Amino acid sequence: MRKQLEQLARMKEPEARSRLIRALVAEYARSDGKEPSETERDLFSMIVLSVFDQLDRSARYELVVRLAKTDRISTALADRLAREDYELSEPVIECSPMISQDTLRAIAKAGSTRQKMSMCHRADLKEEITDTLIARSPRPIVHALLSNLQAPISVKANLALLIFANTEADILAGMAQRALHDSDFMETQMDILEAGCPLVPKAFENALRKGELERLAKDIGARGEGMDITIDGVTYSRHEASVQIASGELSFDAILLTLCKERRFDAAAWLIGRKIGMDHIVVLETLKSDSDIALMMLLLEAEVSDATYKDMMRERCAWQDRNPRIIPDLVQRYKSESRRRKAATERALLQQQAAQAGAEQQKKTTKVMLPLDSALA
Repeated sequence: MRKQLEQLARMKEPEARSRLIRALVAEYARSDGKEPSETERDLFSMIVLSVFDQLDRSARYELVVRLAKTDRISTALADRLAREDYELSEPVIECSPMISQDTLRAIAKAGSTRQKMSMCHRADLKEEITDTLIARSPRPIVHALLSNLQAPISVKANLALLIFANTEADILAGMAQRALHDSDFMETQMDILEAGCPLVPKAFENALRKGELERLAKDIGARGEGMDITIDGVTYSRHEASVQIASGELSFDAILLTLCKERRFDAAAWLIGRKIGMDHIVVLETLKSDSDIALMMLLLEAEVSDATYKDMMRERCAWQDRNPRIIPDLVQRYKSESRRRKAATERALLQQQAAQAGAEQQKKTTKVMLPLDSALA
């Protein structure tokens, strides 16, 4: 085998490179049950990467079939394989323990639907990745994440799911199924419910409180596909939803703006109130009122961005049937006040750091002087 590999290595034809890698992969994968050392793994991966662009498809396929799901290749090689066409990259995206978080993050943001679907089956997804998938992906991806009990669902992702579930029966059923089998997910739903979140659909609230989640899921599943259904007086769609999260990110601002675009100002008020520690009824009354300055102060306290404030004002003016010509002046004032607050916060932080540094120096001085004081006493 060694002579064969040496002979192939001396040949310069692309076909010889592919034959060399196929032979090397077969020998390396076999290893008689002995796990390669980290040095051996990195050396093998470096050799493959050095000739990767010269390999024919069969050599790349051999590499994927034998090693893609193992930890016997480096992260650099796993990431390179993940950039191949879907037929070759699928096992790497779905199973490789060596693929980097940066590559998974890039797929979650801009990968194909098939790539995202493969990634949804992983057992080691992080909240950041699932947040991006829920915010940016078609609903089949969201359903797959709900079915993967090892995929973490953050509180922000839960709020997005509840926004969807207000109009989409299949998302509502998926959440009910998840809550039945995932105690952490169930606990989060109860926490959100007890916090008075107005986004929780009435049918879901009743099922949570009465222990009827299985009945709710089965009831939705038994209805005809593609047909709108009515539960507890509310009509839900069975079609692909039109609701999408603003900007494709599960940030506070994106969820807030999505709620405003959906005219769910009650839920927007609840979200703002939770962040700044204010009763959501007070926030809602401010949203409904003509007091632009009072609302500005609330949104500044919630650290809403200038861009989100501008978009919110557009939605609010449309909701209240007000002239939007007031918006440019309000946005300019908001920016000015936001800059002033940031400058004040930075000054306060610098003063705090200086005070802490002085206190630490005082402690050091005290520690040095105490023995001397004792000796002179």
